[in-house]
Amino acid sequence: MKLNTLKKSLRINDLKESNRIKILELIRQGICSRVEISKVLGMSKPAVSSIVEELISEGLVLEKGHGPSTISGGKKPILLNFNFKAGTIIAVYFNERWYEIALTDLATNIISYAKKSTAIYKDYKRTLDDLIHDIQDLINQRHNNNLPPILACGIAIKGLVNPQQGTLKYSAALPDWSDVDIGKYLTNRLQVPVFIENDARAITYGETLIGNNTNCHSLICVTMSHGIGTGVVIQDEIYRGSQNGAVTFAHTTLVDNGPLCSCGNYGCWEALASVSAFLKELCKKNSKYQENNLIEIIQQFHDGDPFVSDVLLNYTGYWLGVGIANILNVFNPEKLIIQGDITLAGERLKNKIEEVAKKRALPVTRNVNISFSKFTEKVEIKGSSAMVIKHLFSKEYHQKIWKPGTFAQL
Repeated sequence: MKLNTLKKSLRINDLKESNRIKILELIRQGICSRVEISKVLGMSKPAVSSIVEELISEGLVLEKGHGPSTISGGKKPILLNFNFKAGTIIAVYFNERWYEIALTDLATNIISYAKKSTAIYKDYKRTLDDLIHDIQDLINQRHNNNLPPILACGIAIKGLVNPQQGTLKYSAALPDWSDVDIGKYLTNRLQVPVFIENDARAITYGETLIGNNTNCHSLICVTMSHGIGTGVVIQDEIYRGSQNGAVTFAHTTLVDNGPLCSCGNYGCWEALASVSAFLKELCKKNSKYQENNLIEIIQQFHDGDPFVSDVLLNYTGYWLGVGIANILNVFNPEKLIIQGDITLAGERLKNKIEEVAKKRALPVTRNVNISFSKFTEKVEIKGSSAMVIKHLFSKEYHQKIWKPGTFAQL
């Protein structure tokens, strides 16, 4: 009898936790009265009110006045807001050349930010100690400004990661770091939950959370940098594959015996269409561009430079389109979003990519909406923050992140 009572109690608690997260998510999305929530979820008004009162008492939800009366009259409903300032997230983007750290609110808005050069040591803990020191400095700078409690840390990093274990399995950019337990080490040092994710997938979290793509059930994000990253959303979930190594389209071969790629193979998509490949091809045309960075070169493109226009559109734009056509044929997504500084080139580059991709893709995939992201600044940092926020709204991690009254202040 006692066992059955325990099982029933666990089921009730599980249901309440599930309803709590659903209600919180609806409030975050703008469903903002108890009556509306009751209708959407099919829950009784007392059950909704009980959970809402709990969320208000914890500081996750705020009351913000009254809405209009219904047609039948009656009391005006009290409107609810998700409290984006209820907590602080440590967001980190890490690569072999630099790392970025930021403190954000629960809407990915950046409170404080710093960027530092990375010193890579064979003992990964030495490198992470530098990172931890800078995180603590950033927090200390804000302590006198009533910084909301620190909930968790999200890290976006290049390479193959295991998010469940918090490990970096392999990164071509960090060859000495294999099966590195980044999550455990940082959790012990920072005393908050730490979540690690591949940078392209972290950026995809950002697009689903803050890019008005919450209702898009099949979405592809292509991140253009010195490499190429791909994130795939299928049925509202980020697709990973059995070993977290799915959709590495950057290293699919497009040209047999093509340019040498960083992975050691030849003719990979990344070796043809990445920012590094674009700059290399441009400098082959004219060595004068060796002194310019990508932003300067894109400005020259807008100014009508014929060399830049030719390479950007007819080489990089072409190969981007070819690679994207392959992605469209595999996944048949509703949307494909291209991220990165190269999108500052604007509509002419987007049109070229779209022209090539849709010409080569199968007819059934050609209705896809291909666009450049609206977010060009600090996208990896915002992606790291968005990853933690997504976990906050998940049944798996909600209680791990949100612990009223027991927050860490580093």
